Amino acid sequence: MVKLFCAIVGTAGSAFEVDINQGASVSALKDAIKNKNPATITCDAKDLQLFLAKTADGRWLLEESETAQKLEDGESVPQIMEMIAKNKMLSSWTIGDTLGKFKMTGELTPSFNQV
Repeated sequence: MVKLFCAIVGTAGSAFEVDINQGASVSALKDAIKNKNPATITCDAKDLQLFLAKTADGRWLLEESETAQKLEDGESVPQIMEMIAKNKMLSSWTIGDTLGKFKMTGELTPSFNQV
């Protein structure tokens, strides 16, 4: 089981957590996100676009970083747009495969203070 912290780009105060099995698909993660936020997310789960918050140095975006704070405040800064451009999660992949492809395993596995 992995605890992922999610945020909606451009929406202030939108951060939330989702628990998901590493063997589950990204499509199942979309369903979990939609189910957790039915009033906020009005599109179908299949239409969600998910991206890893992986920084230019290959690490997770830290919760206390300036970029994460801007994301939490609803700002779309260049660092966030770069993450979106490079780190799209494909619906057919599992969570474990996605973390592996983006080299976010081992010491880079998500931890409590990462977005």
